[in-house]
Amino acid sequence: MSEYLDKFLAYQQAMVDKLINIPDVVGLMFAGSSADVSRADQFSDQDFFLVVEDGFGESFRQDLSWLPNHEQIAFAPRETAHGLKVVYENGDLLEFAVFEDDDLNQPWLAVGTDFRVVLENRNITQRLQAASKRSLPKPFDRGAEYQLFLALILIGVGRYRRGEVIAADQHIKGYALAHALRLIRNAVPVQQSRHDTLNPFRRFELDYPELGIEIGGLISESGERAARGLVEIVNRSISATNTELSESLVVAERLGWAAS
Repeated sequence: MSEYLDKFLAYQQAMVDKLINIPDVVGLMFAGSSADVSRADQFSDQDFFLVVEDGFGESFRQDLSWLPNHEQIAFAPRETAHGLKVVYENGDLLEFAVFEDDDLNQPWLAVGTDFRVVLENRNITQRLQAASKRSLPKPFDRGAEYQLFLALILIGVGRYRRGEVIAADQHIKGYALAHALRLIRNAVPVQQSRHDTLNPFRRFELDYPELGIEIGGLISESGERAARGLVEIVNRSISATNTELSESLVVAERLGWAAS
């Protein structure tokens, strides 16, 4: 076991040791690489849900003395109604949410499929499993996904030509790329995929090493060059149908790519 993993696990155990003695705590769940520590490395953060009794959630979000080494916290910005990020003076990072017991029964709760319950006072595991099923991706609609990809490429290149380079990159290398990665994952599934059900960007390079290098190189290109290359990669990778190619041609002609 590496020195970093020893430290990573020691922090988790220290948290459990503190929380187990707090009466209002209902449960603790680690997620992502915090749950599957075989994936943890020196860049991993502690990702978890804390569940407390109804009516006590905000007090746990405001007073972080329940965290190990809380006196060494450098800053702790609030991110959502339930969630915070905490950065320690040594750069260690936590990403977590504090939920009340009844929140686990609500349809809006999203939970990934990788989680590990380490403290449980009230059927936490069963309710989180139900929430993770609600969080699974909707049935994949390739036609809509492809059309949205093309529409975002069109918007992004338009903004690039207008001189809005940052907004262009947001659309091309962010929004459109997310659709591109989903299209590729759907068309070319891999065995024992390490993908994240909530984030198509995560671990793409591990599942598709060659495409990961190619797409990674495109991201460093200018907005329009990246957009054009991304369309070519998607069409090639998913073996675009005649209908999809005709839709792609509409965008290419509008942008003047078809003539070059």
